[in-house]
Amino acid sequence: MRLDLELRPDAAVRFRAGPSLTRLHQTRQYVVAATDPTATATYGRRYVFADLDQTTFALEARLDWTFSPHLSLQLYLQPYISAGDYSGYKAFRTPGRFDFDRFGACPGGDPSFVAVSYICEDDGVYRADIDGGAGPAPAIAFANPDFAFRSLRGNAVLRWEYRPGSALYLVWQQDRASQLQVGDFEFSRDFGALFREPARNVFLIKATYWFGG
Repeated sequence: MRLDLELRPDAAVRFRAGPSLTRLHQTRQYVVAATDPTATATYGRRYVFADLDQTTFALEARLDWTFSPHLSLQLYLQPYISAGDYSGYKAFRTPGRFDFDRFGACPGGDPSFVAVSYICEDDGVYRADIDGGAGPAPAIAFANPDFAFRSLRGNAVLRWEYRPGSALYLVWQQDRASQLQVGDFEFSRDFGALFREPARNVFLIKATYWFGG
């Protein structure tokens, strides 16, 4: 879903904004691969996939302000937030076909548990075993792939045409970004955090000169 907004409060001022919200559900998202001699059908490699629910918010905002025919200012801002929640882990079964063996829930020390494919999480690390520890297949360990990524990019460009065909540009760019190992999308948490992250600032000066007669 996307909206486009444009405002012209004055002939010299133009504001444009385009917020968007996207929801994605992927049932065959690649996660990790590991060597497994027992995975003969997949040529000695065990491939783990999962279901992925991802929510993304993005905004592009631009302000153009013309002070005079020779002086103008452009401002640009782009906040971006995306969170992905992984679940339903499974192992690729057959090449050429998207067939999977699903991992079951962690036994959790239950003495009545019968060995089957299972996956356990401990302190942000998953451990998946295709034969439940009862067979020769090695367990696959990988970090929790859940994520909440947020970034903020912006720039300002002041343009001064100090003589016909010649201009001076003053540019300021700023980037902020961070990532959490959580899969839930919380707009209030992540949008507010954008402005508290450490910033990388870049300042540039560019000049052009026209030698025409």
